[in-house]
Amino acid sequence: MPCNTEVTIQVVTPSQPIRLRTRLIGVDPHRAIIFALGSDNSWQEAKKFLKPGQPIIVRLVNSDEPDANILAFRSSIRKLLGSTEPWLIIDYPKALQKVALRQHSRIAINLEASIQVMPAEGSDEGETTQLLSPGQLSNISINGGAFIGKILQEISVETPCLLQVKVLQEAETMSIPITIKNIQDIEYGRMRGQYGFELSGEKSETETFVQKVILNHLLQQPK
Repeated sequence: MPCNTEVTIQVVTPSQPIRLRTRLIGVDPHRAIIFALGSDNSWQEAKKFLKPGQPIIVRLVNSDEPDANILAFRSSIRKLLGSTEPWLIIDYPKALQKVALRQHSRIAINLEASIQVMPAEGSDEGETTQLLSPGQLSNISINGGAFIGKILQEISVETPCLLQVKVLQEAETMSIPITIKNIQDIEYGRMRGQYGFELSGEKSETETFVQKVILNHLLQQPK
């Protein structure tokens, strides 16, 4: 992993997790990892939690490789150095979650999600906000994925929708426009089906969305 790779650190707190942006300084193999110590508002907010033994979650994307590798792991703070070089030193992870983000490779996941019918041009937006299908995002790739949820008559092939994914690690809900490409009944009596879809957002928006979804799925896996 090259130095200066952008990294997101999530500090686990009793109330709400705090997200910190930093960069990789270096690695002492099997012993420790060193990050730059930040000074923005988020770092100031997290200051009282930044002490030895504090649990953290680290996430990064290695885009220097042919297939962008998404990495995530849990660790704890070892020490802070703030004299000449402001560094945050953490324990080397015992386990590393890694996924290669390939264009045509779908990654099996299981995240709480929903799809919502996009309002037609000139229609009352309030009417379509009720057309919501709750369920789970079952797989994802840089091009599209599959969603399992309630079958709605208003959703058919080529229907533009909004995919919303609840991200527990981030304590937020992310959304991105999609286009439905196929629908399969899977539980006839319960009116549940699988929606295959393509992601319709801009390239940068799509990549960011998929990376965050996969990273948060990895961090929900058993330690």
